[in-house]
Amino acid sequence: MKLRFSRAMLVARAVAVAAVLAVAGACVPGTSGPSQPAQNDSGPLTLEFWTINLKKSFGDYVQGLVDKYQQQHPNVTITWVDVPGNDVGPKLLSAIASRQAPDVVNLANADIDQFVPSLTDLGRYLPPDVPQKYQPNLIDPLRRDGKLVALPWYNAGAPISLINTDLVRQAGLDPAAPPKTFDEALDWGAKIHAAVPGAYGMNGLPDENILRLEGIDMLTPDRKHAAFNTPDAVAVLEKWRHGMESGAISPGSTVKDDRQYPQTLANQQVAFGANAIPTSLTSLQKNAPDVFAKIGVAPGAVGKTGKYLLPDQQTMVVPAGSRHPETASDFAAFVTNAENQTEFCKLTPIYPSHSDALKNPFFSQSGGTTPMDRARAEIATELPKLELSTLGTGKDRQLSDRFREHIRAFMSGDKTAAQALTDAEKEWNDLLAQ
Repeated sequence: MKLRFSRAMLVARAVAVAAVLAVAGACVPGTSGPSQPAQNDSGPLTLEFWTINLKKSFGDYVQGLVDKYQQQHPNVTITWVDVPGNDVGPKLLSAIASRQAPDVVNLANADIDQFVPSLTDLGRYLPPDVPQKYQPNLIDPLRRDGKLVALPWYNAGAPISLINTDLVRQAGLDPAAPPKTFDEALDWGAKIHAAVPGAYGMNGLPDENILRLEGIDMLTPDRKHAAFNTPDAVAVLEKWRHGMESGAISPGSTVKDDRQYPQTLANQQVAFGANAIPTSLTSLQKNAPDVFAKIGVAPGAVGKTGKYLLPDQQTMVVPAGSRHPETASDFAAFVTNAENQTEFCKLTPIYPSHSDALKNPFFSQSGGTTPMDRARAEIATELPKLELSTLGTGKDRQLSDRFREHIRAFMSGDKTAAQALTDAEKEWNDLLAQ
């Protein structure tokens, strides 16, 4: 369910967005009103509801939501449209431009900013207590200029530590006392490699997310210039480079695609993941069950901020062109309520945004003994520490790609830390000025 976009696609989309939103200015609340006149919601009405890539695997669940809402609201008919992930942006742009916008849309948080002028302020239609029921760290980033432009739905969860208990014990370390910080993780990794030469500590690079977790500001407050070229950032990078030299970090960490790491938990050439995504555990269970049986689970390591970064979350938005914004907002709140989020999370390893969902025994009680059970309990506990990693520039993916390119060069020994940061700073400033 994670969306990936090429740089060319992002550039093309940005150009298209500018053109479409200029045409669709009538959709913006507070200007000349919605593109289609809002209608009275007391009579029979139809809502068009879009999701992203859910029909094949979760069709029964989503259709069940639709059926339940229609039963509770006999005057409402919901037309459900499931859209391929790479198509949702262009398709929504086209619908807005043609003044045929759907009523409720599943949209990734990272894609919201380009649509903000054409999104409904949900706060106008929802009871005041409804937004208060979501985790503040997940709903607050969905406000723009005091307007609530989306409701949070599901996310991939907080990072966790995954530990090969056999390899860790061979190094004389206690898997029940894993590293709590990145510094401790680097120390652990070096000890493991020294004791078990065929194994490295972990995979990873000191990318922009690591710097942020270590308290380094990536941008100036106005988001117009890079701010990371500092002595503190140099120190973080050099610490990680030393970690690669000591075997704390695998040499394969410099590959461009982290799905192609040559040293992995699955092949037992790395001993742990200090900041692993929860789906890594699912992959291990499926592809390396013998290793999965050895895995210990603990909270993910943190930097100086003590926080975790969430790359993205799925949300529900109501385009301003909806003829039934009140009912559409109510349906968005229904889909994302605690009960429905919990049921969805039981079907696949995703995590809720609704505070009441975390009170459900499924999350609050770790009665199971499997790594999956322990991971679910750990992740639920750590969810309030999450912060969305978006920088809010509209060019986040491009900036990330360029930064990581320079970090890979540094970790490969082709640049000094200072040169990598200087080169990345120049590229960021050029991109931000465009």
